[in-house]
Amino acid sequence: MTQYIDKAAVVAEIENKIKKYTLRGEESDFLQDGNAKYWGGVLSCLNEIHSYLNTLEVKEVDLENEIDDWYNTMGIPVTIDALKETARHFFELGIKMKQEGE
Repeated sequence: MTQYIDKAAVVAEIENKIKKYTLRGEESDFLQDGNAKYWGGVLSCLNEIHSYLNTLEVKEVDLENEIDDWYNTMGIPVTIDALKETARHFFELGIKMKQEGE
């Protein structure tokens, strides 16, 4: 099953980590403990991931239009209202489950 994540949430978390580790790297006692190269590497990786994520396209889905398109091509005996209500139920369930997991 394909899993989707909120790109904005991932980008925000990476930006928080970059800020945290950048601030940590500026503390003089941190630089003196011999880990400056390690944290520099961590920051470099985070910046690379951040740059890559900014290249990804995020698509908005028009659920009503997608349902109509699907319904018109399937030709099965079901009312469009019943199909829309079913799709809406599972869409809202997915959002609810995502919010409970946060």
